[in-house]
Amino acid sequence: MKFMIGSGGESTILSSGLTENLSTLKATFNQEAGKSTLLCGPIVIPNLVVNGNLNVSTSLDVTTDLDIVSGALLNIIG
Repeated sequence: MKFMIGSGGESTILSSGLTENLSTLKATFNQEAGKSTLLCGPIVIPNLVVNGNLNVSTSLDVTTDLDIVSGALLNIIG
């Protein structure tokens, strides 16, 4: 089963109830306001918009534009 998180990010639900994300996204990832999201890295995203709380493990490579709105949080855990 697959579902979309934000926009531009495809994720797969595993039988254990956990999810996994692709290591390279091809579209803009728009993290929604009022939500907390975890992306497992290393991950490459062309455009990233952070509107809420976004946590990334290992590393993040934004190849074009990174926008963090006022009051939003981007946390990269290495």
